[in-house]
Amino acid sequence: MYPTLFNLGPLQVHTYGLMAAFGFLIGIMVVLFLARREGIKSEVIMDLALYVIIAAIIGARLFYVGGNWGHYRDNLLEIFMVQNGGLVFLGGLILSTLVVIWYSRSKKLPLLKLLDAITPSVAIGEAIGRLGCFFNGCCFGLPTTLPWGVVFPSGSLAYSYFGGDHLQPTQIYSFLLLLMVFAALLRLYRRKKYDGQIFYWGIIFYSVYRFLVEFLRYSPIHWVGLTPSQWIVVIAAAFALFGIYARDKTTS
Repeated sequence: MYPTLFNLGPLQVHTYGLMAAFGFLIGIMVVLFLARREGIKSEVIMDLALYVIIAAIIGARLFYVGGNWGHYRDNLLEIFMVQNGGLVFLGGLILSTLVVIWYSRSKKLPLLKLLDAITPSVAIGEAIGRLGCFFNGCCFGLPTTLPWGVVFPSGSLAYSYFGGDHLQPTQIYSFLLLLMVFAALLRLYRRKKYDGQIFYWGIIFYSVYRFLVEFLRYSPIHWVGLTPSQWIVVIAAAFALFGIYARDKTTS
């Protein structure tokens, strides 16, 4: 685990923050490439990217702080220490999606075309970000006897919960599965038949991945046997399936 990559004098470069920034950069590059196919100008994407990055960080942090309010209510300044980790991807995804909807309406852009261009970039961006989670020792899994179980060192968040136990490397599982989602979406893009197809299937692919990985990942909160993230992706998948059904029904 390497939470701090290197020091520049008094400045610490955190691996988590660096990987998150790299994920955003690669994601923007993917959107720019796909947006040209949709007839959306690069200037529009670059303008939108700033809003999305801000919304993603705020949404992800708010979800994390809300779920751990018992700690942060006595340490309010730590709320702003994002460089140390503590982001919930689904929170960032929800708020940034709302920002994309707002932006598309304010600029009179075709929403589904825009979402199609953005969806694959989300998969590759999060995949890279999950490597940052691994190096930071957050988003860890449950104890395991598998030979590839990971022991996180003293001082990490994982160690504070499970000590020297071998844990499921859920961050690496997520990285690999999200790469598969990204590849599947690009393959589907070449055969795209209607606007919104990539967006809807992206939600379904992501929901399946996240639902399964959550069974191996540590979560202190469960509602009726499932984690909050699992309930969110179940609802999201149902929305995407309805979107596909409605689209197929209108063209049949």
